[in-house]
Amino acid sequence: MAADEAEQKRRIERLVPYFRELGSRTLEKYAQAGITGTIPGDSWPVADALFKRRDNGFTYHPHGAVYLNVTREGELQLALPDRAVPLHEGLSHYIQFAQEADLADSGPAEGATEWFPPPHFVLVWETSRLYIDSAALSGRPGITAGLVPLEQYVEERAQLFVEGFRAAL
Repeated sequence: MAADEAEQKRRIERLVPYFRELGSRTLEKYAQAGITGTIPGDSWPVADALFKRRDNGFTYHPHGAVYLNVTREGELQLALPDRAVPLHEGLSHYIQFAQEADLADSGPAEGATEWFPPPHFVLVWETSRLYIDSAALSGRPGITAGLVPLEQYVEERAQLFVEGFRAAL
């Protein structure tokens, strides 16, 4: 089903309150774990990461691709290679629209050659449910691979970030 740009924009804009709520929950999880008070910065990745304690605090290195950040204000951002933008503003370049019945066939193009391919989102017309194509590093528990609901993706990746931080304490 082809969607014109105005309809795409309207559907994405309707998701903004959902993005705000999901970002706020993620920021709260990071704050409760002590991340926001310990690690300086205006945003943190929503991703699995390895933390190391240093004399002047902590450093972290994400495992795998980082597609999302959460800001100090609780906004979810699309993490692009050269910048981060509010999720609802950057989504249109990486989204595919599908019907529920076609969801299984809505994956990214076969034969991707990038180590970490660009993000791939799918929005289901009937339900306005947003999915992201999630790649899991081999042998890494706690990460669901394939097309998963955005909320599940964010919760899993945020939990892995928190667990990585706690392991370094």
